[in-house]
Amino acid sequence: MPIKVPNNLPAIETLTNENVFVMTDTRAMTQDMRPLHILLLNLMPTKIDTETQITRMLSNTPLQVELELLQTAT
Repeated sequence: MPIKVPNNLPAIETLTNENVFVMTDTRAMTQDMRPLHILLLNLMPTKIDTETQITRMLSNTPLQVELELLQTAT
């Protein structure tokens, strides 16, 4: 199932190359889907690698998932 990710997620290209079905916010606005909303706070030092790995794992579920990434102010 598709994973809805922010338009500026650096992992989009990597995931697309691995045939993971990702859908950007822009494309998702044209779809009629009711995804499971997940908010992720990534505190790992290798942010792009970690976000790619988590997105890859979420793509293996039968649910449509909307992934939102939380950033701290400091």
